Amino acid sequence: MFRLTALLTALMLALTSPALASDFSALKARLAGDGFGQPEVQALFDSPAVKFSPEPMGGKLLELYAKKYGSEVVRQVQARLADLGYYFGEVTGQPDFLLRAAIRAFQTDHALTLDTRASQELLALVTAESQKASPETSQRLKDLAASGPPQVYEVVLQPERLAEAMEFFQANKDVLEQVRARYGVPPEAAVGLLTVETRVGKYLGDNLALANLASMCAGGDFSRVEGMFAGENLSPERRAWLAAKAGEKAAWAYTELKALLTYARQNNLDLTKMPGSIYGAIGISQFMPSSVLKWGVGGPDGRVDLFRVPDALFSMANFLRAHGFTGNLSDEDTLRQALYRYNHSEAYVNTIMAVCHYLHGQPAKP
Repeated sequence: MFRLTALLTALMLALTSPALASDFSALKARLAGDGFGQPEVQALFDSPAVKFSPEPMGGKLLELYAKKYGSEVVRQVQARLADLGYYFGEVTGQPDFLLRAAIRAFQTDHALTLDTRASQELLALVTAESQKASPETSQRLKDLAASGPPQVYEVVLQPERLAEAMEFFQANKDVLEQVRARYGVPPEAAVGLLTVETRVGKYLGDNLALANLASMCAGGDFSRVEGMFAGENLSPERRAWLAAKAGEKAAWAYTELKALLTYARQNNLDLTKMPGSIYGAIGISQFMPSSVLKWGVGGPDGRVDLFRVPDALFSMANFLRAHGFTGNLSDEDTLRQALYRYNHSEAYVNTIMAVCHYLHGQPAKP
């Protein structure tokens, strides 16, 4: 136990070294140069909650790196979870649905936070663990390997999540009917989308959208997130590839950060109290800031506040209508295509439609 504690302590020290200090000086100067007032920017970044984290950029780069090269950390996690009876896929170094299921089962069995990431912290834990999965858990995961990737997000279709969807559906019938009248989006489909995105507003993100996007911008300097690759033994060529990718993602994040500041300024919203996803999506309908500026729809007060149910619903419906949905309630294929534009995943679309069917009084199936 002492060895494990020491290892985790050393890892956290590496990730919070002076090189990763919460220094946004260059970013603040750039924003001021692009027309955002220096006092305004300084006031935002003075908030204690706005601090640098390597997670947004580092996590995205780890994902891209594993897909291109295969991750040594992922490979070791796969091998160890296979030894423990949790993983029944190939040891490739590339995360897949079997690895995510294996990690989720391991984390559940050991009362850990569920994040399904093959991180260095997880590697330390599975390396130190000797207790194998129960026969029931192993068989379930083995059956999953035999059946192939799930076609829906099964966690969303659990009874408690479906109950949340039904409660929201019943409580917001008036505004849902207004959405149908204006944009043609079926109330059941609207609620299905919000159920998948944010548990109908019950989960909006753990950190500030401002902090996450600012961290992505600052992470354009790869040295600030390189500690997350400690287990990868990067060659010079791979490090150069990662540095280039970090620059690309930082440029994207800066565009979204400027859109976020513009959105908050236009609608008199406090960014120091605005949660967001790890990549900066905001509100009950989880729009990226640039999308809010294009498709956001506000209330009678003229403000677009995606943390208000009506604004979130009207904005979401406006997006779907602008991306191909005709308003024909019997045209499920077109609705599916529009939902796919919201998130490019067939499992995502299938899950929304399963919730939609459930709210119609049918089985929760695509």
